[in-house]
Amino acid sequence: MSGSALEPGFRYRLFGLTVLSEIEMPQLPAAPVGRVDLTISRTAIDHPRRREPGAVAEFGPAMQYLAWETVGAFRIRRADLIEVDPNAGVSDALVALPLLGSVMATLLHRRGLLVLHASAATLGGHGIALLGDKGAGKSTTAAALVAAGYTLLSDDVVALAFTGGNRIEILPAYGQLKLWDEAVAGLAPLPLREGGQLHPAIAKSQYGLAAGFSAEAAPLRCLYVLGRGDAAGVTMVEPGEGLAALLRYAYMARFGEAGFGPSMASYFGRAAALAGAGKVRMLQVPEGVQRIGQAIAALEHDLDLRPAGELRANIGAM
Repeated sequence: MSGSALEPGFRYRLFGLTVLSEIEMPQLPAAPVGRVDLTISRTAIDHPRRREPGAVAEFGPAMQYLAWETVGAFRIRRADLIEVDPNAGVSDALVALPLLGSVMATLLHRRGLLVLHASAATLGGHGIALLGDKGAGKSTTAAALVAAGYTLLSDDVVALAFTGGNRIEILPAYGQLKLWDEAVAGLAPLPLREGGQLHPAIAKSQYGLAAGFSAEAAPLRCLYVLGRGDAAGVTMVEPGEGLAALLRYAYMARFGEAGFGPSMASYFGRAAALAGAGKVRMLQVPEGVQRIGQAIAALEHDLDLRPAGELRANIGAM
């Protein structure tokens, strides 16, 4: 959706922000003309590491710089502005991959949010996040929740807003999932739009959701660390182990201590409070997409949404 004549660009809603962007990202929810919280602007970025091969991340107290040899450069100098300098011939669709991933996570961290490498969904009014290593099944489990009738909040980047008092909210991103082909086939029918692989180096394909996305923030109930086991189930996690998990799966942890910048102490304190309040739990997910319905049932039971032992028959053979 285009902006007004005074403010040309595309207007979107993302993580509770109204975004005015010169990069087209049709996968994002459109926003009406009005106040803008974040501007994404095309501009030439003169940086000494601009032509460095591979991926570059250089973080300082006033500026964060990220670049990818095959995409271009990104710079954050204010909490309301992302500057983008794409390489010649690079499509907006390819620019959006790092922009909506590491770059947006960096911007959200700068704005004071607790940012996790995770997927998130709403179940019966409860906001939950799914944490785990690469390949742990975060996106597949989120897709299974959508297949079970629940709603996606975010995939890959999860932002927690501490809104005052004891209220913590998971902010909505956009209705898209990155999935393996076998997950799509095993979880059918899913309300997916036609998807595809955007880059040869990325094995997963991206699929937009035709239904099953929530545009409303949800109060945080639990953060589940995914593990593999013979039987599905949820177990409590000791505070020390929970804190270690939140540090491990902090999105900015991939950039080392520099990624956290001056907010390291704040992140640690918030993560310790979440772990101490019992918000971090372990979700055992059985091997095989055909058994993922058992993990969904375990989540439902943990959240008092379904009696123990009652399993989902519509998302895989039990």
